[in-house]
Amino acid sequence: MPDAHCSKCCPVEPPKPEAPGPWPLGALLWLGIILGVGGGAYLCVMWLVSSAL
Repeated sequence: MPDAHCSKCCPVEPPKPEAPGPWPLGALLWLGIILGVGGGAYLCVMWLVSSAL
């Protein structure tokens, strides 16, 4: 148990949570590829549906 006198003079601050770092370039590249493929597939489906009607 810490000394009561010491805790009054020197308050101990709890450690701050670590801030998340920036995403690596590879993760951003894969995210862009996945979004591009998904967007292209969506456009193809919409074009096929509109041309079939």
